[in-house]
Amino acid sequence: MFRFRLALVIAVSFGFVLLLGGIMYWGADQVARHFQRSQTAFEAFDHYENLSQEAYRYFKQQMDRLITSGTKAETDLETSKQRLLEAMQALREQAVKDPLLIEDKQQRNPDKATELERVANLTAFLDASEYRFNEVERLREQGKRNEALQALSKFSDEEIDFKFQPLIDAAIHAERDKAAHAKQELENLVAQSRWVTISAAFIAAIFSLTAGIFLLGRVKKPIEALMQGTNEIASGNLNYRIILDSRDEFAYLASHFNKMAIELGVQQEKLRQGREELENRVAERTYELQQLNQALKRMDAERCEFLADISHELRTPITVIRGEAEVTLRGHQRDPEEYRDTLHRILDLSMQLGKYVNDLLFLARSETANLQFEWDELDLTELIGSSMEDFKVMAEESAICLSYSAPEQPIWLFGDKQRLRQVLFILGDNACRYSKPGGEIIINTWLDDTHVYVSLTDKGIGIPSQDLERIFERNFRSENARRLHDDGSGLGLPLAKSILKAHGGQISVDSSVNAGTTFTIKLPLISTGEDKDSL
Repeated sequence: MFRFRLALVIAVSFGFVLLLGGIMYWGADQVARHFQRSQTAFEAFDHYENLSQEAYRYFKQQMDRLITSGTKAETDLETSKQRLLEAMQALREQAVKDPLLIEDKQQRNPDKATELERVANLTAFLDASEYRFNEVERLREQGKRNEALQALSKFSDEEIDFKFQPLIDAAIHAERDKAAHAKQELENLVAQSRWVTISAAFIAAIFSLTAGIFLLGRVKKPIEALMQGTNEIASGNLNYRIILDSRDEFAYLASHFNKMAIELGVQQEKLRQGREELENRVAERTYELQQLNQALKRMDAERCEFLADISHELRTPITVIRGEAEVTLRGHQRDPEEYRDTLHRILDLSMQLGKYVNDLLFLARSETANLQFEWDELDLTELIGSSMEDFKVMAEESAICLSYSAPEQPIWLFGDKQRLRQVLFILGDNACRYSKPGGEIIINTWLDDTHVYVSLTDKGIGIPSQDLERIFERNFRSENARRLHDDGSGLGLPLAKSILKAHGGQISVDSSVNAGTTFTIKLPLISTGEDKDSL
């Protein structure tokens, strides 16, 4: 329905456009015709003016020649005659091809006949004038000069003034009237076209305004309803429905819009349910991933700690082995027993290095970074004694004096011999590194009923009091230790504490800056009468 109304308005508007175009085309064509008429009249007027000038020039030159009989006058006369003939020929052609006389034959035949008759009269007069001039010339050649002059005077007074001049004046006056008439018709046509155009444009404007107001009234309410519906849907109100009481295209569009809102509501509900289900699954998987991530972080942290500890501990046995070999090679004459003792110590240190390497292999093959222990009964006195030989090698490099006092009887413990040797190496290496050249390291061992105590005292740089509680933290090093040696890792003492804790022991420290440090190890003894196999 609405499409039909819109098509009707467009068709009528197009008809008005065609009408205006036709009127403007007709007006332009009429203006062109009247302008051509006016232009033709002015051209004819110019031809008559030119003919009049050339004719009088020719007549004057003829008279001067007949009166004076000059050779130069005869030459000019031929030129003037030729120009007169050309002007007459141009006027004749203008009269024959005059479009004003051709386009409207019924109305213009009298004018055409008059025009042609006027041209014919002028042509006949010019021919007659040529005959008269020849006759005067003949009288002058016969010696009848007075008769020739009288004939020439009579021709000028009677023929030129009373015949030729009225013909030219009548022709010029007729062309002036014709041009004025064409101009007046042109002005009337322009005025008529203007009023016709204004009237048609006014009617078209009234129709367009009326049709626009009518169509606007028909589409305003449906468009507002559709816009309201789109705003409600866009804001999330999928329950909104567009209600139109018409049966046109807008009602069809509104019904489909309502169906779309219903479908959107159904799809939105499905999406909400799917999103809730997906969120629950994501939450479950996220929790599982967080648990796995935390486990991986713990494993990675333990792995890194273990690798750092092993890397730190590999340094001390290698240093001692190198020192033992260098001391043995520097000696001159030694008995085989001394070489045997040195080799035994190098063997023990190599076994300890092998244990570290096994720890690394175990770490590579498993997903844990925990240290592995080999528990067995061991004699602490014998362990400290063998370690003292290694300490001497490290102490000699820094010219440090080493002293040791311990009970002569065995001190039995239950633990890992290589791990406890590792603890002693950590403490001994720190004492040698942070003691001043020419200093002293003192190692003491004593017992009580249930525990054995081992202290290691140096006269080194000491530890600031504010750092005593932090030296067993991983990667921590006091400021004065970093200034003296910047290659430490801060892993030795935390590792030693972990090993002693696994043995049920403890480690404590007492230190003063620039006065020295004392580390004390406490380990449980095997109880008297206890069944060793059960341990």
